[in-house]
Amino acid sequence: CLTVDELAQVRRSVDVPIAADESIRRAEDPLEVARKEAADVVIIKVAPLGGVRAALKVARKSGLGVVVSSALETSVGLSVGVAAAAAVPGVPRAAGLATASLLVGDVTQPLIPERGRLPVGRLEPDQDLIDRTPVDGDLVSRWGMRLEGMAEHLKVGSR
Repeated sequence: CLTVDELAQVRRSVDVPIAADESIRRAEDPLEVARKEAADVVIIKVAPLGGVRAALKVARKSGLGVVVSSALETSVGLSVGVAAAAAVPGVPRAAGLATASLLVGDVTQPLIPERGRLPVGRLEPDQDLIDRTPVDGDLVSRWGMRLEGMAEHLKVGSR
């Protein structure tokens, strides 16, 4: 669905639970989904929502079921997602955090599920692994330009 209103229409039309993912991650107002009763479950991605506290705040305020998922981070980011998932109150749902194996390389010991579980704990980047991780120069350049643009936008917005 392109809009939250369309998602709400789908939810009213079917008898299966609906989860909102991109409607939360990319939203100017991630709680619109809950207000419009467009989903039964919110998919929370920690980094795009601004960190663990912000993600848990959205989860709590939504009043809906919660699944914590990754935005394809390194295992450092995944460990933060695991911490968020562990902090979600109520009956836990399976988290979508088993994505480390999708990366060509990782910047720390990869966080891989064992018997369906991921350990809770802080992971630190390993400089040797960072140095060995393949890097696409064009991608780094594009992200650098994007970050510079955002920094300029923030400067203008704070005046």
